[in-house]
Amino acid sequence: MNTIEIPTLLFWENGNSWYGSLGNARFFIRPEAPEEAGEKHLSVQLWRGPLTMDLSEIIATAAFPVTEDGLAQTTAWLEEQAAQIN
Repeated sequence: MNTIEIPTLLFWENGNSWYGSLGNARFFIRPEAPEEAGEKHLSVQLWRGPLTMDLSEIIATAAFPVTEDGLAQTTAWLEEQAAQIN
């Protein structure tokens, strides 16, 4: 598989988190609601594998809205980052 697939909008609206990978790129996504904004966003952390997040250096982070468009942006960003790592 050469693409990143993440769960649907309902998965994130229910507060679930997700680990994934593409080649040597590893990532963790979780929905967060900052106190000042009040709207949820997806917080994404990326690191180079093969070790777990706790044993690795986070090399990139990003945040995207919890919307269909935000999911597309998240996937595109992750694929771009993975291409640079791989």
